[in-house]
Amino acid sequence: MITRRTTLAGLAGVLAAPAIRTASAQDAWPTRPVRMIVVLSRVIAENLSKELGQTVVIENRPGSAGNVGVNAVAKAEPDGYTIGVSTIGPLSAHIELYRNLPFNPLTDFTYIADIYEIPNVLVVNPQTPVSTVQEFIAWVKAKGEGKASYGTPGLGTTAHLSTEFLSRKVGMQPLHVPYRTGAVAVQDLIAGRIDFMFDNLPTIIGQIQGKTIKAIAVSTAKRWPGLPEVPTMIEGGVADFDVTSWSGMIAPKGLPDAITKKLVDAHIKIGQDPAFVKRFQELGALATMKGPDVLKARMATEIPRWAEVVRAAGAKVE
Repeated sequence: MITRRTTLAGLAGVLAAPAIRTASAQDAWPTRPVRMIVVLSRVIAENLSKELGQTVVIENRPGSAGNVGVNAVAKAEPDGYTIGVSTIGPLSAHIELYRNLPFNPLTDFTYIADIYEIPNVLVVNPQTPVSTVQEFIAWVKAKGEGKASYGTPGLGTTAHLSTEFLSRKVGMQPLHVPYRTGAVAVQDLIAGRIDFMFDNLPTIIGQIQGKTIKAIAVSTAKRWPGLPEVPTMIEGGVADFDVTSWSGMIAPKGLPDAITKKLVDAHIKIGQDPAFVKRFQELGALATMKGPDVLKARMATEIPRWAEVVRAAGAKVE
């Protein structure tokens, strides 16, 4: 078990230790704790620690819809001691959304593995008088332009983009209320301060199960195993609505091949562990862990897709 004391000591060692790039050092890697900059990946870190035989220190770098943490990875030494988890936003949608993105998702990283897929779920307060997608759309439209409010963890998140995607498809015009985190937005939804939201299933699975919020539909093309009773947006009558949130493990550009291979092999092995897969399912996610080629293929598909959505929405962040 990693205690607070050992985590802080390990992190100090990682930040202070010099980079060593000799061939022998690469072969011996890792010889000290590895720093993982994440938003939601503690289960991966625990398993990666076992595979590498070294502590993987969690370092949360929230901010700017994930860009702060991803930029920290881009600017780190490519010695294998700083890796990170990026979501769909920084690796695809933010290219078009941010005028001054401080990193280039296509050139500034070594790609390790795709990690997981998760659905977004359209949810409302249980007192809201709608139960289907079509009832929901009619309800939002009846409120009028800018009258129905929705919360997100910020501009450029899949919660935001999913709502923009839906709004453009069905002609509704809700009011966007960005929050610091999805968890804060959910609390305001429960309290009735906002009307609806899309959010990643792991963030809200407890509230859905506890019936403090009501699930209307999932964003994926097929029903999600963890919510088999909840229909898809497509089943609800919104054609071609298929939004899957995904994440990838990345490292700074220039990571030595030997270290890259160790990390790729470790992630693929972790993804083949039934206990790991089951744990992810319990958290509302589908473990993928297929390697860098799958991650790069996702980016190639998603970058132009979300660029179109961002342009149609007229959204830009300075």
